Amino acid sequence: MSKLKLPIILTFLLIVFTACSKDDDTSNEIYTIEDLDLLHNNSSKIWELEAYYQNYNNWLSDQNDCLIDDIYIFKTDNEVEVISGNENCYYGDSEIAEASYTFYEEEGSVWLTMTRGEITDEIFSSTFFTLKLIELEEDRMVFSSGNKKDYKTALIFVSN
Repeated sequence: MSKLKLPIILTFLLIVFTACSKDDDTSNEIYTIEDLDLLHNNSSKIWELEAYYQNYNNWLSDQNDCLIDDIYIFKTDNEVEVISGNENCYYGDSEIAEASYTFYEEEGSVWLTMTRGEITDEIFSSTFFTLKLIELEEDRMVFSSGNKKDYKTALIFVSN
């Protein structure tokens, strides 16, 4: 009877360890300089924001409507030109919209920094955040503060 227990225990352990494999985990995607061609098309590429999630699983950001009508042009020099749409994130016409990305070649990571703000005589209001590139495809990219399949704050960009 004890001779039979050892193979059963080994088979069970083998099943447990293979079932816990992280083959599908791409949360630590490593990007190369060649991958950035998808981002900027080796010159510049126009992206539109599909959605701005405060928490991808639960709700859109309060600023979703004012960000999704903007045009984002990603360029080779780490610049992102933001062309504001009709919907302002702040009151009045003094809105500032700036963005840039940074590629850390050693780590293979790309980070997007976005600043939105308003300057008036006495008041300065702003939104500022930096998010990591989690997904990059020819027509879709995701910058997020969470990991793939567990996004927190997330910007979902699409391109035609």
